[in-house]
Amino acid sequence: MKVGDLVIVASLGEIKAYKAAPRTLEAEAGLKPNEVKLDLVKAIDIVEAHKKLSDLLTGVEEGVKKAGFLNRAASGEKHNLKEEIYKEAVKVLAEDLDSIIDELGGRVFLALPATISNDVTKKLKNKDKITKLVKKDLIKTDKNRLIEEFKIG
Repeated sequence: MKVGDLVIVASLGEIKAYKAAPRTLEAEAGLKPNEVKLDLVKAIDIVEAHKKLSDLLTGVEEGVKKAGFLNRAASGEKHNLKEEIYKEAVKVLAEDLDSIIDELGGRVFLALPATISNDVTKKLKNKDKITKLVKKDLIKTDKNRLIEEFKIG
């Protein structure tokens, strides 16, 4: 990992993006570009992932029920509800990851839980910019340990 690289850790409920910054004066001068620290530059909490199922289906506003997050769920198609919620969450996550990669640029190091990794990467438009993909849930990992997780070689 070098100065300017982008490190993103994500799950269906949260995204954290870090930019690799120089840790020493030598790294800042370009003499030792691998001596980096990670600075948090963007954090996104995906609210829909934390809502209760009943909140996603209907909302009560002044005694009137209205369709919630998934309009199809209100029409009686509840047999595929978990799958629909999962697909929507994966789509939203992929869109958010693409916008972060477009905005912050650089080489990208991405960590996704193994259970969602393939589904999310299929939806990514910027998958060619990913230098390394780690299939682990690293969302709660200390940023100093993330550098070790993304070592190339």
